[in-house]
Amino acid sequence: MDKKSAISKIRKCLALSKSANEHEAATALKQARVLMNKFGVTDSDIQIAEIKEIHAKASAKRRPADYESGLAMAMAEAFGCEILFFPSRTSQGQWTFVGEEVSAEIAKYAFTVLLRQLKSQRLRFIEEQCRYLRRASKTRRADLFCDGWVRMVYQTAKQIAPERKSDALGAYMRKQYSDIEELAGRDRNEGRDFSSQDHAAYRAGREAGERVKLHHAMHGTSTPPQALLGAN
Repeated sequence: MDKKSAISKIRKCLALSKSANEHEAATALKQARVLMNKFGVTDSDIQIAEIKEIHAKASAKRRPADYESGLAMAMAEAFGCEILFFPSRTSQGQWTFVGEEVSAEIAKYAFTVLLRQLKSQRLRFIEEQCRYLRRASKTRRADLFCDGWVRMVYQTAKQIAPERKSDALGAYMRKQYSDIEELAGRDRNEGRDFSSQDHAAYRAGREAGERVKLHHAMHGTSTPPQALLGAN
């Protein structure tokens, strides 16, 4: 048995140590302590073992658009996770939601579904509101629409965010990613002067984003991810 297998067995023993059967609980706790001493497993190791990394494809190889980064961060915060981006030279980059397994799965699901919905609404906005604009103007207006959309989804997400992320997650991030660099998103509108039509595009995005519903998910819930989202 290696350390990883030992940690898995220790976690099972610790779960059994909460049994209503006093003899079973005492035996399980004793076995857990024996294994921890034998394999040099600490309480921190047990905590960190609860943390998982769940991956989702990004839309860009190296620098996703600012609105996509914002959506990923919003969903991570809403469900008590950390978010990482791993670039690629040959294919799509990868978002990684780090957290307790159920929370990370829900965050990834929410991000994937909402990003697909956002892209669909972005295309519709371009077709309906930007049909006769130059390509650069279409991109600018559509990005502003998306920024407004994400901002409102983020405001909704903050209302259901847990008070703080788990201590286990903090310990995991310090151990695995202490030297990680902050992602620089791709804001194609940075430094621009906006017209009244540009501001109108942003407001349209906010109005559309306000119709997106995120339902509260308790930490460690077994609620299916599909039940945590609703959108009009």
